[in-house]
Amino acid sequence: MGNTTTKFRKALINGDENLACQIYENNPQLKESLDPNTSYGEPYQHNTPLHYAARHGMNRILGTFLFGRDGNPNKRNVHNETSMHLLCMGPQIMISEGALHPRLARPVEDDFRRADCLQMILRWKGAKLDQGEYERAAIDAVDNKKNTPLHYAAASGMKTCVELLVKHGGDLFAENENKDTPCDCAEKQHHKDLALNLESQMVFSRDPEAEEIEAEYAALDKREPYEGLRPQDLRRLKDMLIVETADMLQAPLFTAEALLRAHDWDREKLLEAWMSNPENCCQRSGVQMPTPPPSGYNAWDTLPSPRTPRTTRSSVTSPDEISLSPGDLDTSLCDICMCSISVFEDPVDMPCGHDFCRGCWESFLNLKIQEGEAHNIFCPAYDCFQLVPVDIIESVVSKEMDKRYLQFDIKAFVENNPAIKWCPTPGCERAVRLTKQGSNTSGSDALSFPLLRAPAVDCGKGHLFCWSVQDRLESA
Repeated sequence: MGNTTTKFRKALINGDENLACQIYENNPQLKESLDPNTSYGEPYQHNTPLHYAARHGMNRILGTFLFGRDGNPNKRNVHNETSMHLLCMGPQIMISEGALHPRLARPVEDDFRRADCLQMILRWKGAKLDQGEYERAAIDAVDNKKNTPLHYAAASGMKTCVELLVKHGGDLFAENENKDTPCDCAEKQHHKDLALNLESQMVFSRDPEAEEIEAEYAALDKREPYEGLRPQDLRRLKDMLIVETADMLQAPLFTAEALLRAHDWDREKLLEAWMSNPENCCQRSGVQMPTPPPSGYNAWDTLPSPRTPRTTRSSVTSPDEISLSPGDLDTSLCDICMCSISVFEDPVDMPCGHDFCRGCWESFLNLKIQEGEAHNIFCPAYDCFQLVPVDIIESVVSKEMDKRYLQFDIKAFVENNPAIKWCPTPGCERAVRLTKQGSNTSGSDALSFPLLRAPAVDCGKGHLFCWSVQDRLESA
């Protein structure tokens, strides 16, 4: 029996499903005594038979363990990983440098097989809980590195598994210890199509269906008059407001964002100004009047993806590969440093047409971000009030400076919004948003509710503060 158990364990560890099935089926004593939830001990990082079956995508063994032997996919190993974590790591292993090494030559077939295994785990029901429900697989379980199964599936490029996890409510905005979302993990491993797909779902994940809107309004009176917001909630709230406004005005996302910012993120105030005089509204907001999109398209359908590499002035990589005519030697000058702008330099195309070299652009944008003026950066040309588009900022500055810019942008979104306030507790990154109107208003925009009369609010982490007192402190 001991020898049989050892052989079975080795077959599981090596991913030899045929051998594992053969040993299991031909040994009644093993079938009777095997507990798929029992740890193999410290030498095996406390992985269970179920962990190894999931790690190698063994359909038959996994199904037997889950539905015939009371296997529990929520059991953890020494790294706090569940079976779903190991399943979603795919046919690849992570090494210390962060690179991924393929184990299998057919990743697509492996993705489908693992998707079948994932469906089994998602269908699994465990013991009955106190509330009358049954234990289900923890789809957003985090390991010691705060990775969820969706993080690993995205990093492995397993599109089918990612779709299943998202469909069953996997958290698109969950961040691991490196502050990476599943979308970031896919991008870092060069799964660009998958990253773009996840990014689009993050933007539209809060776009409710009609019946959900009705249910939300029906439950509005039963909720607290406020809600605590995490940093990712603030980003989603801001992004959805921009997307909805862009759709309403049929304007690019950058234009909608600039218009909202210029009107204190009050959509009703913006719409009133827009209906009065759209050209004047755009001019005062530092943006150009948007061109109507082609029939059948939304405004953002015609925009290039920010992940798409910008087109260079020339398709060649070296001056030796071309011959310049005398007319080509008339290069433009940077209006800041007065040096010639190289034809081989990636252009920075401002809507206003002012031309500066990339080095001056980077210095200018870095200075503005460091000074905290990230939410209103105008063209550096004299007497030009054209706002610098977000995609230009992201394409010019470093990744670290870009993150700092986004933090300032969220800060401006909160501080310009009368219905949202930061939690005053030191070190707390949460905010509070009013979700009910006060008695002195007739407005309908959830982002422009006036202050309630001295409510005590909670940011969601147990930090209570008085909304009205905080308002007076900020005004002092």
